[in-house]
Amino acid sequence: MTNIKTFNSKETIQQQTSEWISRIDRGLRADEHKAFKNWVNSSESHRQILFDMAQTWDDMSALNELKDLMPLNKLAVGPQKPYRSPRLALAASVAFVMFSVLSFLMFKPSQVNGNDALAHQLMTHVGEQKPVTLEDGSVVYLNTNSELSVHFTEQTRHITLIRGEALFEVAHDTARPFIVSAAGNTVTAVGTAFNMQLLDEQRFELLVTEGKVLLKNEMTSHADASDEVLDPLATQHGGLLLVAGQKALVAENSAQEHDLSIEQIQNELAWRQGIVVFHGEPLVKALNEISRYMPVNFNFDNEKLKEKRVAGYFKAGDLDGLLAALNNNFNIQYKKVNDNTILLFSDI
Repeated sequence: MTNIKTFNSKETIQQQTSEWISRIDRGLRADEHKAFKNWVNSSESHRQILFDMAQTWDDMSALNELKDLMPLNKLAVGPQKPYRSPRLALAASVAFVMFSVLSFLMFKPSQVNGNDALAHQLMTHVGEQKPVTLEDGSVVYLNTNSELSVHFTEQTRHITLIRGEALFEVAHDTARPFIVSAAGNTVTAVGTAFNMQLLDEQRFELLVTEGKVLLKNEMTSHADASDEVLDPLATQHGGLLLVAGQKALVAENSAQEHDLSIEQIQNELAWRQGIVVFHGEPLVKALNEISRYMPVNFNFDNEKLKEKRVAGYFKAGDLDGLLAALNNNFNIQYKKVNDNTILLFSDI
């Protein structure tokens, strides 16, 4: 056991405090009551800053929670704060919480309705990649030019893959299935890791790297996926169970799955290290993949060149390195038409 403790700055404690006040405003769950008690009792600074901020915002719900844990007269009570209306206080609370979340997680929140625990969008621009830790502890690694819609409630964790590619490392929670929707299908897990790339509105590629997932067509089944994920007979309920090492090309009403070797899996996930790997794909397909990582279009002087097969490892976003490799290894010449357009040609 370590004796090392983390010392938080005042700004960090204020950010934590604002999050607790936000949770108290909407009502603490049973598990949150225990976590809140531990947080309050762990530091005098926690109690004092919570009391000060609750007074500033006239937040009686937060003061009542604090009163239940300890007498308020033990706190250093300063001069009375000027009165603020509950509506103004709530606006100040929401503004502070939203600013804190934006600063730390870098996503844009959307409207939260009903009993939602969290609802927001995640996205990356062309050439950008980033990991994001969700509120349940799951981690999403977003590839370039990708967008997700996240909708968490007390019953489910639901994500929609809008465009691009993402690797999901799912925190284990049998009570709340983790569901990703794309192209008319759902991928459900309770504790696993898988990669999804949306190819178009009708298709996506699914690679399971850990555990297992249940693939279902959204229109043919609405059964409780949390039970079926662990059921070896899940396919009897209209789903397809995929395990670690399997990849599937998924269309609306079909899925073509096959097994991958460890090396193949590593190549599939090479984008995490900023590398794009090709194994003899047609040049036009390879360069379409490259265009996901930088704002450039490739034109060809003839149709035959499009079908030329290429293989190799390319650094995502390194246009000069790519053009040099095409020239040196495949005798493909190029001409820069403008900043965003490259013309490719070959004498052979």
